[in-house]
Amino acid sequence: MIKKYTKKDGSTAYKFVAYLGIDPLTGKQKRTTRQGFKTKKEAQLAESRLKLEIDKSGFSSAKKLTFSQVYNLWLVEHHNTVKPGTYATTKRYARLHILPRIGNTKVDRLNVVNCQKLVNEWAKTFNSAKYPKGITQQVLDYAVKMQLITDNPMRKVKLPNRKEMPDNQENYYNSEELSKFFECVADYGNQKFLSFFRILAFTGMRKGEALALTWGDIDFNAKTITVSKGVSLDEAGNPIITTPKTKNSMRVLSVDAQTLNILKKWRTLQLTQLMKKGINGLDSSQLLFTFGNNRVYRPSYTNGWLITIINKYNLKYITMHGFRHSHCSLLFEMGTPIQVVQERLGHSNIKTTMDIYTHVTEKARDQIADNFAKYVNF
Repeated sequence: MIKKYTKKDGSTAYKFVAYLGIDPLTGKQKRTTRQGFKTKKEAQLAESRLKLEIDKSGFSSAKKLTFSQVYNLWLVEHHNTVKPGTYATTKRYARLHILPRIGNTKVDRLNVVNCQKLVNEWAKTFNSAKYPKGITQQVLDYAVKMQLITDNPMRKVKLPNRKEMPDNQENYYNSEELSKFFECVADYGNQKFLSFFRILAFTGMRKGEALALTWGDIDFNAKTITVSKGVSLDEAGNPIITTPKTKNSMRVLSVDAQTLNILKKWRTLQLTQLMKKGINGLDSSQLLFTFGNNRVYRPSYTNGWLITIINKYNLKYITMHGFRHSHCSLLFEMGTPIQVVQERLGHSNIKTTMDIYTHVTEKARDQIADNFAKYVNF
């Protein structure tokens, strides 16, 4: 509504009060007053322009919101849609890698150019920038939904190629290297280590899935292991048992007799160790791998077990995930169908399985010439 008023110097001018909408930070209605227009027509034109801007861009003070402010609003909604471990990981990535970079940046100042630079920098730190990019993209999607911005620049950003390990540092063991690794673990003489790495290498299980196994998950008669949970971290960084992230992760795996024999020996030894601490480990809900007074391991803790073996015996370095890659690669080398490998590994996306399959077939292709020459022998 346009109103005429008298200024202190006695002259007259025009003003209007406009409704801007709901402030996303406070949830309250917001209005603004504009005044000082010489004519009623000028005031009407300014009011029309403001309303047009609000219709196009939403709440007009959105341009004053920083990424951190929008992130905090989004986080409340995100908390109700994901598992505690995922929520904790999201907060950790945001706190360490996202908010320090763009937390104080106004959301309307983020564009494709600076978002692409940000993702490129993340790619130098991580093997893949997919995760921090995904979090940032979700926050900006929320900003679009709340009509705080009209477009999400992060959706137009291209992920750089994943950093590949040098040829002499491939993140897996072939059959000979795997055999050597287990010879070294046996020599080291730690039955817990042997059992844990045997599960990873001979089932392709994730380390978090292995740490969440209970003895009730092992069927020694049917020779199977049921994967139905995993270990992740809560908001305080404490390890907790959670359900798998996707339904594909829930699976029943066949297990070889030697692996089961190793687990039986560990079962007997663990019972003795727990009994000395006054703990009854006979219950089927007893975890296979615990420390202290039967506490759950943090997944990262097991990395030290691997480093200990590799350093002591001067073995090729691979990550804990390399055992999963090793299992997958060896399955392909023995001619296992892709769909069967996908099901055994619990991959929700067959592309993940195909990436490893491509790697194995390319390696075989590169060896064709030498293998042919050795075969014909002239």
